[in-house]
Amino acid sequence: MSIRIFIIDEHRSAREILARRLTSQSDIEVVGTAGNGEYGLSRIHQLRPDLVLLDPKMKAGNGMDVVRRACSINSGLKVTVLTSYIDPEERRTAIQSGVDGYLLKEVDTENLVEWIRHVVSSNEGEYPEHEGSNVIT
Repeated sequence: MSIRIFIIDEHRSAREILARRLTSQSDIEVVGTAGNGEYGLSRIHQLRPDLVLLDPKMKAGNGMDVVRRACSINSGLKVTVLTSYIDPEERRTAIQSGVDGYLLKEVDTENLVEWIRHVVSSNEGEYPEHEGSNVIT
C-alpha cells in the first residue's frame, strides 16, 4: 500500500521537484499539489492523503492558518511543515497547531523519505530524531 502525499507550496518548481523526489520511491504516491492554501485544503478533503507537506510562507493568505486548518481536517492526517528557513515563532505556532514535524526543504531525499515512512506509521509523538539532517521536531 502506498503512502499518499499532498504538497502545498506556492512555488511551482518547488512542488514539482519535491514530487519527483518522492515519486522515485515505490511506496510513495503524490496524490496532488496546490499553489495556495485554500485550494490545497479543498483538495485534501477530497483526496484524503496520509500526509500533507506544506510551506506556510505564502504571499496569499495566512500560511499558519492553513497549517492549523490542515491539522484539524481529521485525526489520522499527518501534517509536516517543509520550509526554506527556520522562523522560531512560526515553528512554535506550527507545533502548537499539531504538526508532526518542521523540516527544512534542503533535507536530503533519504532522510525525508525515512521521516515520511516513520511519521505515517507511528503514533503521535513517536518520530525519529535526525541530528544534523535538517529534520527539526
